[in-house]
Amino acid sequence: MIFGFVAATNLNSTPTDRVATKGLYRISRNPVYLGMLLVFIGIGIACASWLFLLLGAIAQILQNFVLDAEERWCLEKYGYAYREYMNRTPRWIGIPKSKETE
Repeated sequence: MIFGFVAATNLNSTPTDRVATKGLYRISRNPVYLGMLLVFIGIGIACASWLFLLLGAIAQILQNFVLDAEERWCLEKYGYAYREYMNRTPRWIGIPKSKETE
């Protein structure tokens, strides 16, 4: 949950009329969702539970639908500033940006 705490701290310190781009938001547009996925995977491994690993996979698939809607909303609210952020910051850590905008 450290991802969630650090991400929330960065969000709280950013004015509401600006895009949060500090801390973990510099390397991923979605550090809170990434932290949640890591929790599911960690619990699944620690408990040797295929159920938690399956839930993590399902949550990841569903999160992509939520993220599409969130990014459309952010583009409407922040406009060009968010488009620039999308162009320089990957959606997930470890997945490089493509040449085309997502």
